[in-house]
Amino acid sequence: MRKKKGIVVLGTVLLLAVAAAGIAGFLLAKKYMPTRERADLQEYFHIEQSDQIPVILDGEIAETKGIEREGHVYFPLEMVKELFNDRFYYDYNEDILIYTMPTELRCAAPGDTGYSLYDNFSSDNKTYEKDYGIPIVLKEEDTIYVEADTFLMDYLYDMGNVQVIHEPERIVMQTIEWLQNAEYAAVTKKAALRKLGGVKSPILRTLEEGETVVVKEVYDNWLEVVTQDGFVGYVQHKRINRSEGEAWECAEAKETPEFTNLVRDKKINLAWHQSTSLEANAKITEILAGTSGINVISPTWFALSDNNGNFTSLGEKWYVDTLHGMGIEVWGLISNFEKDVDTAEVLCYTSKRQYLIRNLIAQSKALGLDGINLDFEQISVDYGEDYIQFVRELSVACRLNNLVLSVDNYVPTGYTAHYNRKEQGVFVDYVIIMGYDEHYSGSETAGSVASIGFVKDGIEMTLQEVPAEKTINAIPFYTRIWKEIQTSDGVVEVSSEAAGMERTENLLKELNVEAEWNEECGQFYAEYELEGATYKIWLENEYSIEEKMKLISENNLAGVAEWKLGFQKNTVWDIINKYLQ
Repeated sequence: MRKKKGIVVLGTVLLLAVAAAGIAGFLLAKKYMPTRERADLQEYFHIEQSDQIPVILDGEIAETKGIEREGHVYFPLEMVKELFNDRFYYDYNEDILIYTMPTELRCAAPGDTGYSLYDNFSSDNKTYEKDYGIPIVLKEEDTIYVEADTFLMDYLYDMGNVQVIHEPERIVMQTIEWLQNAEYAAVTKKAALRKLGGVKSPILRTLEEGETVVVKEVYDNWLEVVTQDGFVGYVQHKRINRSEGEAWECAEAKETPEFTNLVRDKKINLAWHQSTSLEANAKITEILAGTSGINVISPTWFALSDNNGNFTSLGEKWYVDTLHGMGIEVWGLISNFEKDVDTAEVLCYTSKRQYLIRNLIAQSKALGLDGINLDFEQISVDYGEDYIQFVRELSVACRLNNLVLSVDNYVPTGYTAHYNRKEQGVFVDYVIIMGYDEHYSGSETAGSVASIGFVKDGIEMTLQEVPAEKTINAIPFYTRIWKEIQTSDGVVEVSSEAAGMERTENLLKELNVEAEWNEECGQFYAEYELEGATYKIWLENEYSIEEKMKLISENNLAGVAEWKLGFQKNTVWDIINKYLQ
């Protein structure tokens, strides 16, 4: 009996062991067994409301959604500008959507079924240049929407494929560049496309044998792929053949607008003439005596005078006629330096921009000008878009009236990115770098007005966005005489005054101070003590100008500009002309 009882106990133990092993095996298998759970596609595409339409562009699910209205899809304007075409502009003060073409402004207000040209545009009586039969602009609360099915498609010049996919409703889009550069691969065996890499991740959908996907990223055991219907997910390596895969259909690029420019067939040598009175105008022939090679004079004639777009003018036709007789073009400068003028108040209203442009063009034509030089400075990022729209609109008017448009820009920095030099490079004829004011009147420390490194950086950064044949670098004919005084509490007070080349050299001669060449700055440097103060000067002269002209020549720029006429030594002209050959 004892032996039989022992056998029963042993059998029970063995059964329990087998059961435990089975359970352990089951749990282990379950741990590594692929899940069949299906992903929640509403959650995957971040659909929170029934009217939201997700957009998948080049294998990326856009954070912002479109909306559906009466069977049509609309995209938020900010989404359009960020993802597709940033040339759309909306005037929130006058409720106008504008798209700028080379020679016209296409405009629409909320509810309009088509666009009008600005000169035919009014809220009461519109003549549509093209009527789409449905509202192309919607305004809901503070959000502007653009109709995407038809109207927007006319402005997606680089789009290779657009599909509307159902369940859930979404729009899948690929650019031509993305389609052409994609790595296509073939699905070799039916496979699960998972939300994340790993067999426990939910399934987005099943990939069919022979289906083509685009490989986005490669990992050890998984590939991140994009499907034609807009899914971005993960599949195991063993299910994909990366050496095969038929390229997806790609439409031909739409014809893009041609922006013609009045770029001259010679190097530009532009000198600014600071003319603040009619008496200054009268001295133009006198101030040009001894100069050579100048082919453009830009007189500082026009200045914004109020918040409605009016401006003052010192223009005189005899001045223009005189310079034309000397073979010199005249590009009238307009500035925004008046203290009582709020530039934003002018630029943020389409009607005010157009009023300013119409009058500026009329004045330019009456005077016989060859071009306009735009010198709007201290533009805030708050109205940067309004500024670049003004540049676009002014370029249209100049193009229609055969006037050269040049725009003055600071040396590029992160805080001046809103000047949008890239867009300027499309619309305007010349982008001018103001290659000076590295240190200026309000600087807290003394320093060079335009060290060679500063100038070099300005040219190189501008050329990243603007073609060389449209880029002009401006050089200074002045320096700053810096004065440093140390107060009793040890604080150094810094001040400066601008001075021309001859005045600076004469000052150093009078004081018997010898300047020494500074290789790093590409300038002569002088320092002296006088009446308890330290004076520092980084000189501009023939030698520093030559270093800057070398950069202009090496980068094959469109030319040079000089601020300002009358501050130079006339010996600099031979050097400037030498490098413009």
